[in-house]
Amino acid sequence: MPEGIEIHADIAIVGGGPAGIAIARELVDTRFRVIVIESGGQDYEAEIQALNSVENIGEPFMSANAVPEGRGYTGGLAWLNDVPAFELRNRMLGGSSHTWIGKCAAFDDIDFLNRPWLPLSGWPIDRGQLLPALDRAGKLLNLGPNLYDESLFALLRSRPDDLGLDKRLLKPFFWQFSHMRHPRAEPTRFARLAGDITAANISFLTHATVTEINVDSQGRRVTSLNLRSATGRSATVRANTIVLCGGGVENARLLLASNSLLPAGIGNEHDVVGRYLCDHPRTSLCRFTGRDIDVIARHFNFYGLSHEGRTHFYLRGLSLSPEIQAQEGLTNCAAYPVQLHARDDPWAALKRLTKGVGKTVMGDLATVARSADMISSGLYERLVRKRGLPHRSTELRFDVMVEQQLDPESRIMLAQQRDRFDQPLPRVNWKIGQREIASVKRLAGLISKEFVRVGLPKPVLPDWIAARENTQPVFMDMAHPSCTTRMGTDPRTSVVDTNAMVHGIDGLFVAGSSVFPTPGHANPTLMLLALAIRLADHLKQRHASKQSHRPDHRNEADLSLHRG
Repeated sequence: MPEGIEIHADIAIVGGGPAGIAIARELVDTRFRVIVIESGGQDYEAEIQALNSVENIGEPFMSANAVPEGRGYTGGLAWLNDVPAFELRNRMLGGSSHTWIGKCAAFDDIDFLNRPWLPLSGWPIDRGQLLPALDRAGKLLNLGPNLYDESLFALLRSRPDDLGLDKRLLKPFFWQFSHMRHPRAEPTRFARLAGDITAANISFLTHATVTEINVDSQGRRVTSLNLRSATGRSATVRANTIVLCGGGVENARLLLASNSLLPAGIGNEHDVVGRYLCDHPRTSLCRFTGRDIDVIARHFNFYGLSHEGRTHFYLRGLSLSPEIQAQEGLTNCAAYPVQLHARDDPWAALKRLTKGVGKTVMGDLATVARSADMISSGLYERLVRKRGLPHRSTELRFDVMVEQQLDPESRIMLAQQRDRFDQPLPRVNWKIGQREIASVKRLAGLISKEFVRVGLPKPVLPDWIAARENTQPVFMDMAHPSCTTRMGTDPRTSVVDTNAMVHGIDGLFVAGSSVFPTPGHANPTLMLLALAIRLADHLKQRHASKQSHRPDHRNEADLSLHRG
């Protein structure tokens, strides 16, 4: 666009990731003019990605005798382990869906409750209010039924064996994986969902970085956005409603940096914006090798069910029971199995051969030829019993992600260093508390003791969990920043209200994991999409009410553009 363009819309969505695109999809063919503003383009661009830089002054700390494990990615995604903390974000249409593996789960009932041992716990909305939106989010992600505990057993084609684990200590937990319908093996990519939007009332503006949110002279109502392009051009978007969908880091950063009129930033009257930063601290909990791998993999693997004509697979893991959390004052956490496949794993070889990739065609052919029994039994498990494939692996480990207790000193602030648009970088001070560490240790100890009690192999625990001296825990962020603009009824401890509107700023809304009141342990995408869909419903009601009072509410197909 030319320099100085002024764009008018009813609703401006800042960020073209899953939350922003989900809201746009819900507003298709309505009477509202909607623009989705994305900092990047349709492809990866290094100069745009550089805008994700942060000044990190907090976790993860790496002690001299600790070995960092990254985020646990393997295979073709192993490079994601090396991206610095809080910089694993994608400034391009589709956002974080470009680098996720599709892992999904809903939050537990206990996550929504006021837990006396966890300050500020409890959601201002209950789980039941979110169930309709949760099911709609599941359909968007092509998921099966939204069941993630033992209630799933009755639907599975072949239910897991009853191992005799004490349910007062450990409970089963499942994850499922979102996939595109075509191709089936690829995780849902929201850039493709954006490309399917052809409605005249929805427009996308790419290579447009929002540098400031503007409010009226009283600081009570949102009015417009300032934009910059990579080449230095500027533009303005004027809208009655603005929805921030930039993620847990950028939503807070943009509110804090929009300080021309309000020196502390927008929505920050009580110094809450950016506080309570949570992620999902991840580490490896325990390991199995040799013959023990197959014994454990038989029980902790994928389980399938048929739903609406499709087969959906769920990964079985274990979590701390609500009872043990309450008795011992712990946070919610869950462990999931990860297998490291051997070089001569026949399924990996078969995959390379069918895709025509790799330089070891003869070796792969030999691996497949001498593994006929394993392949035939695997096909039976997969196609008939709807179970996970048997792999030849060098190790099976349980990784853990743990819920964080809210800490006001764990936060996003503004750094002195600035980016190419002269905007302050986020200064990230992520803190991991002793309660989270104790929860992880307790889960590891219970798994070890319970496995031995019921006759399963005993796992090897890492040194820091086995209580050996001079070893510190090593955690990594999972690129799941949350709670930095948390939802609540009290402006002194929250940023947005139950409709996700910033306290005291009419027309300014926030979507994404930054509005989570507490972070749970589950991957955030499914839950943030449910909240985004719920917000879209509210926006439709809000704008329908406003337009019904206008003397002339024409349906304008195109955004109005004016040269500044």
